[in-house]
Amino acid sequence: MENTSWSWETHFDIDSLVLLKILVVLIIIIWIWFWSRETLRWRRKKRQDPGGAISQANARERHQWRYVRWVFILIQTAFGLYMLGSLIQFLLR
Repeated sequence: MENTSWSWETHFDIDSLVLLKILVVLIIIIWIWFWSRETLRWRRKKRQDPGGAISQANARERHQWRYVRWVFILIQTAFGLYMLGSLIQFLLR
C-alpha cells in the first residue's frame, strides 16, 4: 500500500479561496431570495376573519406582544446586516 501524505496546503490553496468566494456569493443570493419571499409573503393582504371570539383573542394577543416582535425583528435585521457586511468584506479581500 502506498503511503500518501495529506496536508492542508494540498487542498486549500489560492484556487480554493476562489471557490470559497463563489460559495459565499451563492449563499448571499440564496439568502436574499428567501428573505424577499418571506417579506413579500408578510406584506401580502391577509384574509379577513369572520370575527369570532377566537380571532378577537388572537388580535388582542398580537397587540400585546407587538413590542417584543419588533425587538426580535430589529435584532434579526441587525444580525443579518452584520453577516452580510462580513461576507462582502470577505469577498473584497
